[in-house]
Amino acid sequence: MRRSMLPVVVSASLVGSLVLFGCTVVPIGQEGTYTGESTFDAARDIDTLWSENVQSEIGGNARDLNGLLGASSLVADDTASQFAGKSLSTSSSAAGNVVVYAVKGAGTVTNVVAKAADSGASSKGYITIALEGYDGPTEVDINVGPVISDTSLRDYLSSINLNDYRDTTEWSQVSKGLNDKAQSEVIDPADIATIKGRRVTFVGAFTANSATMSKITITPIEMVVE
Repeated sequence: MRRSMLPVVVSASLVGSLVLFGCTVVPIGQEGTYTGESTFDAARDIDTLWSENVQSEIGGNARDLNGLLGASSLVADDTASQFAGKSLSTSSSAAGNVVVYAVKGAGTVTNVVAKAADSGASSKGYITIALEGYDGPTEVDINVGPVISDTSLRDYLSSINLNDYRDTTEWSQVSKGLNDKAQSEVIDPADIATIKGRRVTFVGAFTANSATMSKITITPIEMVVE
């Protein structure tokens, strides 16, 4: 019995030694030093994205909304190409395409559905714009929060993608962070409570998921109220 157990004891000791000497204890918060991966810092990353990417990519590529709404199909490849849209689909079928657009325009606020104007309104607030020079059937809305679930700001950016982040949780935090930035930097200063009837110029992004849409909802990165 003693002979048969000896190899087991030796093997166990050897494995224990290998584990002990083969491991490195990494202090919490210093993982990136050893792995090369940096810890996701939402506040820091969002500030950088907002100042360096959102303004240049969305602001720099924004196309006139009037012209876009006059296109025969919002999700067609030629429309996306002409109006600097970003396709989110892998399908070759136009019917299954989803395209994010950066747009700009101006108009008069005709309706306000927002807690800033009515405490009983939905948290997912919006204002409706009578777009100047447009008499088509599509309603033009702008998100005014305080809850914005739209992912258009994040999705339009070509400088980042899901693979840049550890998981979908971090990816979702990027969208929420950009929307929160839009809320604090653009929407709140616009004084939504008194905005009805006033002229607004805007720049922002929205997502088109069908050839024609009865309503589009834009998340703004710039909004000037006159």
